[in-house]
Amino acid sequence: CWRRHSRRKDFRMVDPLDALAKLQEAVNGGWVVLRAGDIYPDLGVWMDEPAGKTRLTYARVAGRKVEAVALFAHNGYIEGIPCFQAGYAVIESMRQRGFGSELVEKGIAEMRHGFGKHGAKRFYVDAVVGLENIASNKLAKRLLSGAPEAITDEFSGEPALRYVKLLECGT
Repeated sequence: CWRRHSRRKDFRMVDPLDALAKLQEAVNGGWVVLRAGDIYPDLGVWMDEPAGKTRLTYARVAGRKVEAVALFAHNGYIEGIPCFQAGYAVIESMRQRGFGSELVEKGIAEMRHGFGKHGAKRFYVDAVVGLENIASNKLAKRLLSGAPEAITDEFSGEPALRYVKLLECGT
């Protein structure tokens, strides 16, 4: 659900910056109206179900400008526990200010709270990050797992690291 086909007819790793750009278009066009987060009212929240899979989007928005996103898409189960694949992006002019980390942390807190209100006990978050993406690897290592698994991305064939974290829900 996080992979897309490139124009060259081969697959590449997903770039969540594409999702940020599409969200900006949708906000500009009025197709998406973000609601405030339950815990963090400064957070813009949107839930949709592309391809029938739940996706939660958390955004940092200034006025009507989307500055950063953290996306969590239902991606199956690990030992019967729901797993959400994470992706995150910050517009270039806003990078190196901690907004990506802040948004992922706030998004996870909102998920823990919301899922807990609906009776869920726990869920996994995972992220697959290309080896060359140093900033995203640092963020995932700090927030998700200090011991990622070295993998080959199944869609692009590129070397990557997979970070997985089990989270407990709370209300």
